[in-house]
Amino acid sequence: TRGIPFAADPSQQLAFMDGESIRRLIDGADYLLTNEYESHLACQKTGWTAEELAQRVRVQVQTRGKDGVTVRVRGEEPIEVSAAREVRRADPTGVGDAFRAGFLTGLSAKLPMRRCAELGSMLATYVLETVGTQEYALRIPEFLERLADAYGADAAEEIAPHISGPRP
Repeated sequence: TRGIPFAADPSQQLAFMDGESIRRLIDGADYLLTNEYESHLACQKTGWTAEELAQRVRVQVQTRGKDGVTVRVRGEEPIEVSAAREVRRADPTGVGDAFRAGFLTGLSAKLPMRRCAELGSMLATYVLETVGTQEYALRIPEFLERLADAYGADAAEEIAPHISGPRP
């Protein structure tokens, strides 16, 4: 890693990678972002247990679809964040990408891990409600209102200064 923090996000490439390639990618990453299936596949191909996989990185972020996300910071209790309530389900394409965009935005703003996961989950919900991966309209007041409904006013207040977009 040469001392440079990095996030490993192998996603669909896991199916094409062998165990050694996966081990080289994941071992020593600061962050590992996967869904449940990808975590299972990484363990299967590397021979690592789920616990061994988590110990190879500083932070493991595992999305669980409608069941939310689990963030495991090495040496700390897991953080469980529920999925934000959807208004309607249109198309799941791009939901994981949207989660990662929100999570990494929170991370770059130095928000706590819980807030990063909440921001990622709310953004993922917007994509789920829209046909097309980038067709959603993000209006900040509405976004913050929904964020407060899902995770509390404190979450919305803490995240608000770190996001931008149309504010009527």
